[in-house]
Amino acid sequence: MLSEQAALERVLTMVTPLSPTLQPLTSTLLGSYAGRQEHAKVPLPGFDNSSMDGYAVHAVDTRASTPLPVIAEQPAGPTRNLTLSAGTAIRIFTGAPVPEGADAVIMQEDVDVHPSSSGPHIVCREPVEPGENIRRAGSDLCLGQKLIEAGTLLTPTLLGVLASQGLQDILVHPTAKVAIVTTGDELVPAGMPLQPGQLYNSNSLMLESLVRQVGATQVQSQHLPDDLTVTTAALDELIAAHDFLILSGGVSVGDHDCIKPALQALGHPAEFWRVKVKPGKPLLFVRAQRPDGGVCHIFGLPGNPVSSFVTFMLFVRPALLKAMGATGKSLVLPTVSATLAATLSNAGDRPHYVRGFYENGQFTPQGIQQSHALFGLSRANALLRMEADEVLNEGDSVGQVLLVS
Repeated sequence: MLSEQAALERVLTMVTPLSPTLQPLTSTLLGSYAGRQEHAKVPLPGFDNSSMDGYAVHAVDTRASTPLPVIAEQPAGPTRNLTLSAGTAIRIFTGAPVPEGADAVIMQEDVDVHPSSSGPHIVCREPVEPGENIRRAGSDLCLGQKLIEAGTLLTPTLLGVLASQGLQDILVHPTAKVAIVTTGDELVPAGMPLQPGQLYNSNSLMLESLVRQVGATQVQSQHLPDDLTVTTAALDELIAAHDFLILSGGVSVGDHDCIKPALQALGHPAEFWRVKVKPGKPLLFVRAQRPDGGVCHIFGLPGNPVSSFVTFMLFVRPALLKAMGATGKSLVLPTVSATLAATLSNAGDRPHYVRGFYENGQFTPQGIQQSHALFGLSRANALLRMEADEVLNEGDSVGQVLLVS
């Protein structure tokens, strides 16, 4: 039985990012990961411009009460190639190019405007300093500055920055193609009447939602009966068409657990199938070669919903993220410190992930801490990792709380 860390290291060693492709720069790339560095080809701002509606001036001219004739106007848009001479002003608007010779902009609220037959004049009520209310070219982003690293998550603001460079295309890693398979004759779909011994299939929707939350969009779900022949044929087809195959249930050693025998029959031996963690000991991982030369990463998760959830968050989530181009801290769940709202004890020989709610620096366990307890899990937004035989008392401070929502 592998340790949790050893299992994760083996998984991440065997998962490689999907080859990046050049894609049009649109909002559909939101949540994708960059395939290479990008550098600024256009400085921001691209030219000195006014940050206010007002008047372009020589700062020294605003220190006296002498009226300044307004000799021209520069709106936002193409430059009119104006030049400001001493003792004059030019009407200017927010975002407009600063005329040659001007070294400041005085806000329109700080001047009195006096009309005359020769045109308007302004009298400055408050002086301005050189550079005041001027956005200098390149002050936000200089030419050649690094915009993103390979592996950067593309957010709305980063897409905006890339668009400011006039980019039409960007190299990104594709989203993974994922198949989710639940197994077991005891599971029935919603809308069907329950017979004694049957359960509605909750894992399929939960796992599909988790996969989509990570950023994968090409997801399909399927349920298989406890039949080795049917299971073997279905897995063969799914492996050939997907980057990831996530199985829920059927990975243990019972007489009706068909997953391992089906994979063995297809020539896909397990890298490992047990991990020293609770909940989730029967965890299967397989790296299967596809007929097209690609790889399908197969995770066999336990059938109990809490076990499926925990093992997904610990092992499948980072593997999916790495395949889609994420790197470094993006692969791991955020960790916070917290004060315990209750005393907790882990009497087992495996690390135990307690489900709870984190708020205002406090962690409160939710529901019964058993692998079938789906309602308690639904009220949790964090996992607390407890070592084997560890006891934590109410009021203790802990630093290993993982945020999962």
